[in-house]
Amino acid sequence: MAGIIEYALMNAHKDFDALPFSKVDGLIFAQLAYLDFDTFVPDRQLFARGITFSKIAEQEGFENLFPLERTARKNLLLFNAIAYSKRYGKIRINYHENIFDSEMKVQFSATTFLLPNGDACVSFRGTDSTITGWRENFDMLYNDTVPAQILSVKYLNRIAAKIRGNMTVVGHSKGGNLAIYSSVMCSPKTKEKIIEIQSFDSPGFTEEFVTSQKYLETENKIVKFVPEESMIGMLLNNTDAFRIVKSEGEGIHQHDPFLWIVEDNDFVTGERIHTRAKFVNSTFKDWVGRFTPEQRELFVDAMFDIVEATNAQKAESFIDWSENLKGNTNLFFDTIKDLDPETRNFMLKVLGNIFPSAKDSMLTKPKKIIKDTFDKFKSRRSDISDDSLDA
Repeated sequence: MAGIIEYALMNAHKDFDALPFSKVDGLIFAQLAYLDFDTFVPDRQLFARGITFSKIAEQEGFENLFPLERTARKNLLLFNAIAYSKRYGKIRINYHENIFDSEMKVQFSATTFLLPNGDACVSFRGTDSTITGWRENFDMLYNDTVPAQILSVKYLNRIAAKIRGNMTVVGHSKGGNLAIYSSVMCSPKTKEKIIEIQSFDSPGFTEEFVTSQKYLETENKIVKFVPEESMIGMLLNNTDAFRIVKSEGEGIHQHDPFLWIVEDNDFVTGERIHTRAKFVNSTFKDWVGRFTPEQRELFVDAMFDIVEATNAQKAESFIDWSENLKGNTNLFFDTIKDLDPETRNFMLKVLGNIFPSAKDSMLTKPKKIIKDTFDKFKSRRSDISDDSLDA
């Protein structure tokens, strides 16, 4: 079955005049935001023109673009599919911003992709594998705003002032939440430039936020996609305005954009939201409704105190934490016994439904596969020049 990599390959010869920017393109750029552009993309230079994918591929240390995590090989294949294509080859990557502060509990990253016609796709990165990144996600359960949301508004206003065209704002997972939040809360001048906001399986907002005047003024530009077994995208969901898509994965694996099925340059429409996903959403909504923000904060603190208690090796990411998965899991359940019964039961109920099928591949480091794929791409790119972009 075709996915975003196959879509990029099949349409490599079509520019955006032949095939206008699509929802699948939006997901591609949402996924590309996960790449580590820090040392490759100019940001602070006021008149910097940005850099093309092909120029990045020629730089020393190119392999550092792909962090060693579960999607690294697929990210490399996606990059390979677009780097020298007619469709994506003249796009310039610019205004990359990456902020990480474990003490302030903030993980934020955004990148702007400049299209040849002067329009831009602003892409917010979703949650990475760091414990800090996931902590900020859970902070949304009791905070009206989290640091990444505030940063997203500032970033979007800054980009709108720099580009001459219109903007499509995209994001996967937490990135989709930031795409919506920033587009709702940005300045009126910025909002005028926004064509569409594309959110891919991202957690939602409180009822107060989605019924606010600012949200209602922006709602007609929001397009939200969730897979049939969506877990993340149904969290705190307070709207029925979303499109269901089919995925090759099962359970939590449906959150992976590489598994979403593409046909005829669009996502294949799914039938319904799975019962398990509805259960997770209803459980969270019930819990949020029954407890005060202060009580929810105590719960989140307790949960991450447990993670810290089991983190003997001081890992910064859940991938590193998983290297001692058996020992950490045993410590987790030993520690969780000390919680009050209601908090403990809620935690087990939610985790038991979110992660029943994620025991193996979600937290593995495919180092050899990544190296083999990178070596193949490296040998191939040496035979291709920038002149091919004009062919």
